[in-house]
Amino acid sequence: MTRAPHDWRRTHAVIVAVERYNGSDDLNLDGPVHDAVEMRKWLTGRGVPAENIQLLASPLEHNRAALEAAHPHYRPAERADVRRVFQDELRAIDADWLWVYWAGHGVQTQGGRWSLLYPETRDTDLQGADADSLIDLMRTEHLPWDGVDRVTVIIDACRQALPAGVHELADTPDLLARTAQIRPERPVYWMRACQAGAVAKQRQGTGQFTSALLRQLHAAAAGGAEPDLDRVWQGVVEEFARARDADGGRQRPTVYVSDWNQDVRPVRLGPPAPPLDPEKLRFRETLVLEASGLLGPDPAGPAARVAARLRMEFTEALPARGTPSVEELVDWALAHEHGIATLLHALDELTPDRRIGARAREACRRLQPQWLTCAEHTELVALLARLDERGREDVVAAAHQQFGPTALPAHDPAALADALEELVPRPHQLPQLLSVVEHFAAFAEGAVATELRTWAQACAVRLGMKEVLLDHRARAADRAERARTAGPAEGRSIQIRLHPSGPGQRRAYEVWSRRGAEVDALAKVDTPAAPEEMRRGIDALLAAHARATETVVEFFVPSTDLELDVHCWPLDAGKPQERSLGTDFPVVVRCAELRQPERRHLWERRWSRVSGATPGDLHWLPGHTHSFAQVRAAMERQETAPGAMTASPARTRSEIFTACLFDGVPVLVWDTGAEPSLDERQLRTLLGSEPLEHLPQRLRKLRLEGDADDGHPGRRLALLWDDPHRPLPEPLDLSAP
Repeated sequence: MTRAPHDWRRTHAVIVAVERYNGSDDLNLDGPVHDAVEMRKWLTGRGVPAENIQLLASPLEHNRAALEAAHPHYRPAERADVRRVFQDELRAIDADWLWVYWAGHGVQTQGGRWSLLYPETRDTDLQGADADSLIDLMRTEHLPWDGVDRVTVIIDACRQALPAGVHELADTPDLLARTAQIRPERPVYWMRACQAGAVAKQRQGTGQFTSALLRQLHAAAAGGAEPDLDRVWQGVVEEFARARDADGGRQRPTVYVSDWNQDVRPVRLGPPAPPLDPEKLRFRETLVLEASGLLGPDPAGPAARVAARLRMEFTEALPARGTPSVEELVDWALAHEHGIATLLHALDELTPDRRIGARAREACRRLQPQWLTCAEHTELVALLARLDERGREDVVAAAHQQFGPTALPAHDPAALADALEELVPRPHQLPQLLSVVEHFAAFAEGAVATELRTWAQACAVRLGMKEVLLDHRARAADRAERARTAGPAEGRSIQIRLHPSGPGQRRAYEVWSRRGAEVDALAKVDTPAAPEEMRRGIDALLAAHARATETVVEFFVPSTDLELDVHCWPLDAGKPQERSLGTDFPVVVRCAELRQPERRHLWERRWSRVSGATPGDLHWLPGHTHSFAQVRAAMERQETAPGAMTASPARTRSEIFTACLFDGVPVLVWDTGAEPSLDERQLRTLLGSEPLEHLPQRLRKLRLEGDADDGHPGRRLALLWDDPHRPLPEPLDLSAP
């Protein structure tokens, strides 16, 4: 039946835009007001009367004038005003179609609830409205019972888990709807900027999701036509799919449609899923038959219970009314990431005495190679997000220690969870992901480590591997305890800070020993020492507190000392076994100068790419790229590179160092010769193809080869290796008498 043309004069809209929060400036968000104004402009352009639009906003000061020009009588977006509009004022509207748009910060709070933050939010007190409750409200007495034939809700807000130390500070979000749903059949089309656990990105001062949505709305409503929201959503999803192909972005908009055009369905619009090949069709049939056998001769009741269990974890409703068939259950699970594992778990729970057989489990593995359930994956992403990036790097390090180098993205909790799940599973053994979690948690401390252990144990119980996990946990705890009580050399790095002062290259210096988060001060020499005296003192400290070939020695120097040949300093000078510092230890230099606080995120972002990279990913700076502007422009074009390398002449290197430090480059390799002769191919050959994380050790071996051959180019290589998460300890007092 053809729907009559919509009278846009009978549309009502509530638009909420929150930019300014009561906490620190870091909480503020520049962009929601612009998006709200554009959404209002689209609605009025369709013919919606301005008096039918309620706009609530908390604008940043520089956006206030534009907001007042577009909607002079906007109201605050404070908690009381939001509640008044949604709980009281919507009762009186006379409309056929209600549009709701919300833009601002959103977070996952305890229990996985999605909280849309109010302007009252402070750094230590996160207050917000419950997004799911907002949808429930659309079917209660808060809207006219005999009006509002349909509702469209658009939320452009993050749904990311809170980091460690903040998660506990979030209030339980407001339940806007507290009364019964008296109109459960009212159609709702709910569009969301991202999936659970993810970030809704902004680009050039506007929400990426809102921009795409408005482009599709304009196209669909050209000539005054009523937009087909399914077609609009199809366009949005295709835009994001192209963006993911271009830049690897992980934002995935989601939609929930209920009773729109008289049906209830999940909408998984986008490029159509490829049909199952003959082999997968055979595995699907195997799974259907096995599940039918478990559910018994009259599967209607058991199937309904399985469907209810799946509905708790799937974000969209079952695409059919009534009790689903076994085939519909399998296809519903196939339409969701982690859906098959979730279906298996639901079947196992329903028939604990008749667990699903090996053939069906093999079919599941072939159909969808994921073993975490939806709930397990969501919880893991949330826990990883509560770790800071350094904590996630420790998770990556635990994976490397367990299974060797592999590319794991520490900067993105969701991508890290996916990559850990994809580690090659070992048949009939504890999944490698659980091994990594146990290894990390054994060495870590705090609430997140404890919750990760609880999460891992619940996974193991589901898999029937609780005892295996507990054995692994005991071994990991034993290793961690031995590491904590190990001798002073084991697992330590040595950090040395040099203070140029006095004539004749005399320097004061400080020395620390670091093992993980534990830092011990070893020495402070505040009377400037001559080079030979300083080298002897450091030699003695290394002999007592370091382990040859293993302990990394970090020299913190000013930018003018980056070319200091610390790796050539002699050990056991004058003795038959004399050798250089850089052959006995991996020696690197670091520099805190020129690292601007407001640019630290650039430094951390590049460092996050060291894990999983190789020396081949370092960007080559040729000899003619030497000015500050040239180097910055070159590195800007290579924003995904973890670092750089160069063989530029000595006279140009100061500019290169300055530009790289300023622009957040954490890894830099260079030839210290006055007129280097290496070209890019030769330098890349020297550095090899091992994981980039092994580069300090690689240079140590090259220097060892150089000690035996004066002409070996490896002896001239220096390395800036500047981990932003391993800062220099607090300065020791330099108070010489």
